[in-house]
Amino acid sequence: MGTKTTYALTLSGIMAVFSLLMYFAGFQTEKIATGQYLQWLSFPIMFIVLWLGVRAVRAEKPHQALTYGQGVGAGALISVISGAASAVYTFIHLKFINTNFADYQLEFLRGEWAKAGLGDAQIEQAEAMTRMMMGPTVSAISALIGVCIAGILMSLVIAAFLKRPLPPGVEVPPPM
Repeated sequence: MGTKTTYALTLSGIMAVFSLLMYFAGFQTEKIATGQYLQWLSFPIMFIVLWLGVRAVRAEKPHQALTYGQGVGAGALISVISGAASAVYTFIHLKFINTNFADYQLEFLRGEWAKAGLGDAQIEQAEAMTRMMMGPTVSAISALIGVCIAGILMSLVIAAFLKRPLPPGVEVPPPM
């Protein structure tokens, strides 16, 4: 298994464990209002694992350059693989583990909508649309897209710090 795949699966595994911890601690059920904020912890976790992954790719070839584009590419590939694995886990989590997630989320959102001054008819319309968007399949697709976008954006920053120029005296081979 390659370095990029290893870090992608590590990231997916960490995020799955994080999701399970959130579920078992009640932050995806009864304490969902607090869970909304704790979910943001996934971004620093993702940044750290991507940083370590791009750094490991750079370390594989200590006497070669790692261009900005190669760094972004490595981070993007880690993100895409992790996004696919996360999508599978998200589907499994919502379909078989936290089957009532949409109900808890909607209960929380109803209160927020009422505070915002929405009427009963508007709340019912919003609830129907939200319930459709919270199904396991749509959530899995959203996870794939979200992880890819966030990972690529983070990779743009990470590659700027981890790029490495060619060592002195080493010339770039001509393109074939």
